[in-house]
Amino acid sequence: MLPRFITRASSIATLVAVVALSCFATSCGGGGVSAKPMILVELQFMDRSLTPVAPTGTQSLPRNAIIGLVFSELVSPVSVNNQTVQLRFGASFQSVPDGSFQVSGNRVLFDPTTTAQGQPNPPGFLPVTQYIIDIPGVSEQASVVENLDADPNLSTFFTQFTTADGWLRELTPPQVVEIIFNPLQDVLTKNVPGNGLMGIVFDEAMSPGSFVQGRQTQGGNIDIRYLDDSGVGGINDANGFAGVAVDGSFTPSPDWKTWWFKPLFSWGTVKLEWAVEVFQGLTDLSGNLLVNPRSFGPYTCDGNGIQAGKTLKELFDDQTQMDVFVTDADWGSTEEGWVLGQPVSSRQAYIYSYVETDNGSNSGRGQYAPLAAPLIGADINQFVANVTPPSADGRRVMWSFGATRMGQKGSITGAAWGPDSNATFAATYSNVKLRVGYQKDDNLSLSPSFSGNYDGQPAVIYNGEYSVQQAANVGNTPGEPAVGHVAGYTMNPGCRTNGDWNQPLFNASGWYDWPELTTFFEWDPQGAPDASSKVMLFDASVVEGDSFQQVRGWFGVTYPCSGVLIGGLPLSRMYATYEENEPNPASNFVAGIQNPEQSISDTCFTITRRVSTAQTLFYTPGVGDNRTFGDMTNYSAALLDPAVQTGGAQAEIEFQAADAFDVDPTTGQQVINRAAEFTADTVTGDPTWVKDINACDGMQNLRFRLRLISNLISLSVARVSKVTIPMISN
Repeated sequence: MLPRFITRASSIATLVAVVALSCFATSCGGGGVSAKPMILVELQFMDRSLTPVAPTGTQSLPRNAIIGLVFSELVSPVSVNNQTVQLRFGASFQSVPDGSFQVSGNRVLFDPTTTAQGQPNPPGFLPVTQYIIDIPGVSEQASVVENLDADPNLSTFFTQFTTADGWLRELTPPQVVEIIFNPLQDVLTKNVPGNGLMGIVFDEAMSPGSFVQGRQTQGGNIDIRYLDDSGVGGINDANGFAGVAVDGSFTPSPDWKTWWFKPLFSWGTVKLEWAVEVFQGLTDLSGNLLVNPRSFGPYTCDGNGIQAGKTLKELFDDQTQMDVFVTDADWGSTEEGWVLGQPVSSRQAYIYSYVETDNGSNSGRGQYAPLAAPLIGADINQFVANVTPPSADGRRVMWSFGATRMGQKGSITGAAWGPDSNATFAATYSNVKLRVGYQKDDNLSLSPSFSGNYDGQPAVIYNGEYSVQQAANVGNTPGEPAVGHVAGYTMNPGCRTNGDWNQPLFNASGWYDWPELTTFFEWDPQGAPDASSKVMLFDASVVEGDSFQQVRGWFGVTYPCSGVLIGGLPLSRMYATYEENEPNPASNFVAGIQNPEQSISDTCFTITRRVSTAQTLFYTPGVGDNRTFGDMTNYSAALLDPAVQTGGAQAEIEFQAADAFDVDPTTGQQVINRAAEFTADTVTGDPTWVKDINACDGMQNLRFRLRLISNLISLSVARVSKVTIPMISN
């Protein structure tokens, strides 16, 4: 997004000069003193001492860095909020990060480590994630940042940045301070409440990724283990716990200085004894190793813990529990004992316009239409008189694409257009704004408003300059097969008939990329594409360039180029001037103007797959581990190891339960028996997956699936070595 920043910075400088000159000439302000315009003059990424640490558009911003916005005037604190300073991330960039604004003179600071309510938020920004910063000017919205005289911000600004996997560097190593318990130990006996929590206190916030449980020789950084008293026949040995690790999970306090350990079930129903070893591998947020590794204990349980239950435990060391019909993750094949997400891969979704506009009959082939929009240029006026709208106004064009053309879900990481003659001419466009979103009504036909078509806010996937290079041939990607034709017809001016109606789209099928996208859009048809009604919108708003490009497209009129519209075709293309919201020109039946219209352009999307699935077979009732308690089962939240993924990857777990399931006699696939109770959608009654495992309580059979989400920026692959699901019997 750096080109846009340069463009905006230049426009800011120009605006300052123009306003200053205007005020000098007209004696703006009281007493003949020139008034300064209220504009944004600088963006800064800073460390905790407010020293700049990264450039605009950085791809590795530390997660606890501070964002600073410098204005030309003293800022009114009441005018600063998450609408006047729009910091966003996530799908379609709708999510607002935790953090707080502070105003200091003419500078606005955003601190991601403190919430708006004043609570600590040590992790700050999410790791390896794209964020956008959009500072609207008064020309874009009424409520903007103001100075102390209530003068509004005049400049608009937009940029993006990507976070790193870690935090700001500092050199002070952390120390472990003490062990505490909640509830407290008994004053006299010092016994620990059986159902209590154990807290390990440090002198600074600690990195969650370093809390790896186990012996140091096995790669662990912290080991909580029952004493091995087998040599003396102690209480641990008598109850089968001698030298056994205490299973459980860590949860940090709000300041991440105290880490609370909760045993899987409890410390014990008898007076078991354990100790804690804290190793040097534990680190603070800057990666500094623990300076005082040490041991604590032994501690003794008061024996009043809850009765231990059982666990469903998947170690991925064999594939006996893998559902081969659904699993596409790497289940122990590359690394024994690990399930890994598949490497990031991409496919191309080619949208050939002649396929979109063909209705399958000879009378409905449609008209081949070379389109100058949206890549219009000033020199088009030498070839086309009275361009409507005027070329100087630029163009905004929206297209709608159905799920059958987009295909399976994935991240939109690239887009390209089909040049009409399979060639391009050198052209420069000073500002291009590309948006992607979902159609609000799941309908290919567009309604006459750009913003009115979107379900929520679209993702701005690029905003900046765009240069098209001279190219006599942009390649020849094989197209779809020709659809057959009737010989004997020749091409009329501006139109192709049945004899060659599918040319040049089939033979000349090269592509030219739009600018490299600075943000991504998550395309999800929410089911099989062939059965999905989801529609994706692609919206290109382009200022006038010097030269212009013709884009391959088709217009749905009856044969042979009669101008009579083919019935039933969707209004899948709409155009207007740059950043205009309403169609221009407006539809006019008498004048033969239709906008939106029955047309579409050749478009190609790069769709990157980053989600892999690992699904288990049903765990069934029975005696022993990896067996449920049947209809008396009370499931508890699953524990994933590692609990924190590196490089911004993600691992999500979902569950499905049933009182009975069948095995398909042909395929051998497990199918839920819908005559029995099962986790179901409340509307359709179909089997569903749930994130809350408590919805599965009381059901005999349980299966889970992991969604392993790789990070498109770092290309880090999600990986899980163990899933543990605690259970007790009601």
